[in-house]
Amino acid sequence: MRDRGCDVVEKLLATVDYLRITVGTADDSRRWLACDSLIADPQHLFSVVRPTAGEWGSDDMVAMSLFVQGYAFRIATAAIGSFVLSGDVLSVRPQSTAIGMEQHRLNAVRLDSAELVAAEGDFAVLHRVLIDEHLARFVEAVHRSMRIGEPLLWANVGSSCAASFGAFVGPFAYDAALIRDLVEGFFATARGELRRSGRVVRIGRGLRWEWERNACCLYYQTEVSNGAKCDDCSLWTPAERSARYTEMLEGI
Repeated sequence: MRDRGCDVVEKLLATVDYLRITVGTADDSRRWLACDSLIADPQHLFSVVRPTAGEWGSDDMVAMSLFVQGYAFRIATAAIGSFVLSGDVLSVRPQSTAIGMEQHRLNAVRLDSAELVAAEGDFAVLHRVLIDEHLARFVEAVHRSMRIGEPLLWANVGSSCAASFGAFVGPFAYDAALIRDLVEGFFATARGELRRSGRVVRIGRGLRWEWERNACCLYYQTEVSNGAKCDDCSLWTPAERSARYTEMLEGI
């Protein structure tokens, strides 16, 4: 299935133009971090993340939270993106996957090969490949590397997975119900930590949706944020969320 896997990667990059997925050797200026090394060595993981705190203007915990969010999104876009476009899942095994970093931000994924795992639309396969075999292990490594709450880490994973589905809302505007049903199906069939990380909220007639996370990523505590909260932040009040959704509908 290797040739078809390359076709899926090309289609994925053409559909969502801001994604960066490389197959094979990458010859660029990014710092490539082997995923299996980060997972196997929590001290190495912490040594990679700690210098980014100064760039964010934050402490180590906030820097780790934002690293996890960037990591989870990049890995999830490869697996979830391939699932949306083909029904199968690009393998993101830690031992054959690396994540690219420029300055303090993660912005790319490198796969040793474009191997497709047959799923035929089965969420159980997507969860096994993406969550059980990779992101859950990554969360465990992060938790071992420093004292940081697992609910926060899983909220970052949930938000990143929701954002990965959300990347297709624009390209699939002609079939909004498809992406809505996929994101709802993904979280409905997820392991408990992921189900508890937040919720999908239908907006208006239900074709539009938003993600509401259950724990804050702490971005608002960075100097670069100027105190701004993310759109899906758990710190918004129900009234503030409702007002935002009303504004969204009025703008359609």
